[in-house]
Amino acid sequence: MPGGDGLRSWRHASAPFRRCLRLPRGALRRIGQKLRLPHRLRRRPTPRRQKAPYTVDAGGAAALGTSRPRDHVMCENPAMAPPVPLFEFTCHQSVASLEVPLGKPTHALEHLATTCDSGGAYQLNYFWIRNKLRSVSAPNHQLDLVHRRINSLIFPVDLAMRREVNGFIARRSTITNARPHAGARYLQKFDIKDFFINIRTLQVRAALRNIGFGPGAATMLSRLVSCNDRIPLGARTSPRISNLVLMSFDDAMIALADERDLAYTRYADDLSFSAQAMFDVSSEVRAALTSSGFELNASKTKSFKHGQPMFVTGLAISDASRPRLRKRLKSRLRREFYFVERFGLAGHANKIGAHPERTASRLLGQFHYARSVEPEFATRLEAKYPTAFGELIPQRTDDRVERAQRSRREFLTDVENAPQQTLPFYTPTASLPFVPAHRAVE
Repeated sequence: MPGGDGLRSWRHASAPFRRCLRLPRGALRRIGQKLRLPHRLRRRPTPRRQKAPYTVDAGGAAALGTSRPRDHVMCENPAMAPPVPLFEFTCHQSVASLEVPLGKPTHALEHLATTCDSGGAYQLNYFWIRNKLRSVSAPNHQLDLVHRRINSLIFPVDLAMRREVNGFIARRSTITNARPHAGARYLQKFDIKDFFINIRTLQVRAALRNIGFGPGAATMLSRLVSCNDRIPLGARTSPRISNLVLMSFDDAMIALADERDLAYTRYADDLSFSAQAMFDVSSEVRAALTSSGFELNASKTKSFKHGQPMFVTGLAISDASRPRLRKRLKSRLRREFYFVERFGLAGHANKIGAHPERTASRLLGQFHYARSVEPEFATRLEAKYPTAFGELIPQRTDDRVERAQRSRREFLTDVENAPQQTLPFYTPTASLPFVPAHRAVE
């Protein structure tokens, strides 16, 4: 489990689980009694939190007690403070302590890590992505289950990421990545060459050691998320691991931006700098990437000035109030919705040589993305082509609340009617001493 104490982690995880299923209070306790769960795994009432001033770092991120010192300031307004994490963050020190959170004994983890070292745990596939042939390594079922647990284990690290990092983090997107650059007169964009496959196992191990993991645990985790000594493109852990590896690089770029009075953001391997005056940071970025073990993609290093089309992660930043959609995207949406309005979904899909269901999914996805960037444009589009939206959006006889309530009643009925049984649980081979929460990250 992600937490240092299993009971505490269950108590923290049961509340969001209950809210996700829309269960009433006490439902999890009754389900545990019905299934005869061990008493230590049943939910206990969470004590009321005492109101206290929130502590955030200077960059606006929640401090997780990592090994790196951070400058802390007090947040006067509780509404502006970061949310309290649902899980405790534990920096494991040995391979034996990883048995419980990863759900496998030490010998099984070692065997799986050896298979990852040779690349036998991945299936290699090739796809054309944006006119470029890319190799995608998909992990097998057993390794994918371990990757899910590793993602849960290091999930609280996302809360410590600086606000300038917007890729692969919940509640951050291309919109939040482009927003700091809105209205800038000068822009410089950089790209990291072959981002994922240039991250080595030693870099992952050093990043895990930097946030407090022990030598044994860091080595094992770095081997489990690698393929042939590199981070594979296709594993669910690669995005979060890449952010973890670039934490020191982001700190250096943020310091550079503060020194030169620039705005800096990073979305995966795309770096963006902007300002109101002319600048050039290409040499500093190249030197920082080289020292971090990466290479700058010279063909994608571009500079723009006011009057030229300027885009950051696909959004126009010429408007100082907020990022805007590309004109050609809005024009294409208007054209396609007009054709669906006039000829129907099947007729339009047949005309462009596509499947109707795939065409509907693509148009709805592009429409929802446009609504997240420019809501007024989406509102006008929906009002202008009501027949097209009626055909694209599936009609339901009941609303979302009624479906959720019916699903909840059916779930509780199935639990009440289920025969009583004792569920088997995994028993670790190593005995782990209890570590208090305030000493788990030391």
